Amino acid sequence: MRGGGASYVLAPPADRTLASQFMNLRVADIAASHRDWSARGAEFLTPPIAKAGEIRCYIRDPDGYLIEVGQAT
Repeated sequence: MRGGGASYVLAPPADRTLASQFMNLRVADIAASHRDWSARGAEFLTPPIAKAGEIRCYIRDPDGYLIEVGQAT
């Protein structure tokens, strides 16, 4: 990095049962996204669940990062 600043390395979680951060994706049709991504081999941690004005579910990417997929209702 410029200016002698610290460098940072992003690493996937060592323990896949814990999360300190996650990416949040918004989709127009969560049922279609869940169906299509599952057909392509994605393994969701939860099905789409309606909560507080949205429908959301969770998935991990191949490196183990947590991703929340949501649709506004």
